[in-house]
Amino acid sequence: MRRLTLWLTLSLALALAAPVQAQAPQPVEPSPLSREIAQNGIAATLERLQALPAPAPDERFAIAGLEFLGAVEAAWRWRVTYGVAPFGGMIFGSAAELPQTVPPQPMPPEALAEQTQATLEAMARSRAALDGLGADEDFGLAISLGDLWFDLDADGRRGMGEGAAELLDGIVWSSMPGLDPETGEPAPPPALPVIRFDRADAAWLAAYTHLVSGGGELLLAFDPTPSLRKVFATRARIDESRLAGGEAVLPPMLDDFIDPLAIAIDMLRNQPDAGRTRAARAHWQQTIDQNRRFWTLVGQESDDAGEWIPNDRQVSATGIAFPPGTGIAWQAVLADGEALLAGERSIPFWRGPMGIDLGAWLEDPAPLPVDGVIQGWALADYFSDAPPVSPESFRRFSDMLIDTGPFLAMVMLN
Repeated sequence: MRRLTLWLTLSLALALAAPVQAQAPQPVEPSPLSREIAQNGIAATLERLQALPAPAPDERFAIAGLEFLGAVEAAWRWRVTYGVAPFGGMIFGSAAELPQTVPPQPMPPEALAEQTQATLEAMARSRAALDGLGADEDFGLAISLGDLWFDLDADGRRGMGEGAAELLDGIVWSSMPGLDPETGEPAPPPALPVIRFDRADAAWLAAYTHLVSGGGELLLAFDPTPSLRKVFATRARIDESRLAGGEAVLPPMLDDFIDPLAIAIDMLRNQPDAGRTRAARAHWQQTIDQNRRFWTLVGQESDDAGEWIPNDRQVSATGIAFPPGTGIAWQAVLADGEALLAGERSIPFWRGPMGIDLGAWLEDPAPLPVDGVIQGWALADYFSDAPPVSPESFRRFSDMLIDTGPFLAMVMLN
């Protein structure tokens, strides 16, 4: 599911609604499967498709896509169940504002690890469905983004605030009405686009599953459960003392900042699981490989109907502006990431003219206590003479996408 890692280093809440392109793409009609999702939801549609004895290529892609979207739905439902507020894009499904449709329950300390493991399993199922597509099999599956909804309260019905348009309002699309150029009156918000997904988009989806999986493996490598247990137990004692009366030095409004920060700092003291950090590196390498495959396939397309991410001769049906050369610029950014994973480039160290070998850390990880990272002693075993990664590729990409918003573009492109 899209942004590990929506969700690794980006906050979707910072993305602005994209400018509409001057050239309109060719319209496409939603498929019957799109209407089925609108009527029955993600889980029921996925269950029907999984029961097919020999799904067609477009149905295989639909299974893969619905496994991914089902993981998003499960992550959001998990947040609603425990009343988890948005906390940026560091953890899968954590960025969007969600309606609190049910009274929140106390969160068990093991719940985060269990939900993350469930996400990893969903990503694996999505890739398994994509693996069933032949390398040369082409297909087209038109999905209206207005038909997508997420059953946050698990009642099987589309309720207020559960549509993709509402949940992603202000992140990818904006429901704020513009002004009618003739009357000056507020115009109704535009309908969400219909996207025709094809074999290039299968590679895009595979890349995203690996991106999310890498983030999940990295989180579990630090084992969040003991830290959550420690912080939750202490928070319970603090809350009990507040009920007894008296005043605290710090206001309770800071709790939602202090407790997550304490969990993160405590987790980083743990010895990471090397098997999981190596798995994270492998997933991120596959993200890059599949992304390159996507740009190769999309570059071969000659149509211009319902495009998700376009080549230089196409227009995105989303209305997001991707200028010519976007694919080349983004692949240069990914090449820098690949060099970091391989240790051929290093992360610049903030206290001296030396680098940090990310690939070596992922291969043989050590704890990352905050004080040791800031001072440097926790990183000393990973100091490297490899040339530092240059910001130039990312700067060119950002300059190219300045009107669209580079953060939004990165979330789209993975």
